[in-house]
Formats: sequence, C-alpha cells, structure tokens
Amino acid sequence: MSTRCLIAIELEGKTFLSVYCHYDGYDYDQGVGPTLRTYHNSEEQARWLVGLGDLAYLEAAKACAYHRDRGKDWEKTRPVISNSKNDLISLAKTNWASYLYIFEDGSWQSLKI
Repeated sequence: MSTRCLIAIELEGKTFLSVYCHYDGYDYDQGVGPTLRTYHNSEEQARWLVGLGDLAYLEAAKACAYHRDRGKDWEKTRPVISNSKNDLISLAKTNWASYLYIFEDGSWQSLKI
C-alpha cells in the first residue's frame, strides 16, 4: 500500500502550487515529511521539487517525477494551483492524500488529512 500526500508551496496572494506524491507520504521515519525537512528545506528547493510535477516517490535528495522520469503526459502531472488553503485541503482529500505539506513562511508545515 502507499501513503499518498500533497506537497505545496505558498505563492503570492495566499494561493498555492501543489503536486501529488504517491509513496511514503507519512510524517515519520523515512517518510516525505522528514525528507522535505532534511533535503528540501529552502524556498529554492521547495520550488524546484514542486516544479517537477507529480511524484512517484521522494527519497533523500532523489525525486522520481512521473513526467521527467517515467514519460507521463505533462498536462496530467503538472503542478496544480489552489486559490486558498481550503481549496488545497479539498484537493488533498480528492487525491486520497493522508498528509499535506506546505512550504510557507520559510519552513515546511504538515497537516494530517
């Protein structure tokens, strides 16, 4: 089984740009949460990661992106814009995400969905 999550960055005007991550989305052990805080803990790294589009997995500094690494259609895997945090949470639920990670105010915030 997989633990899905959404990874997002806050943009200007309280909008959010997010991508789906299929595996290991939990916020303990070697999951996405600790990985984000250890290897992608800057705005530059967060923007790079979300810019890859949807992810199969995130492991240390390595990200497996569906478009770049698996040849999936960019239009189906590109980042999604949400106009509010409530819209972002709804998107996470629609994607069956167990966790939502948002890079805002200079650090990663996590929310159990």
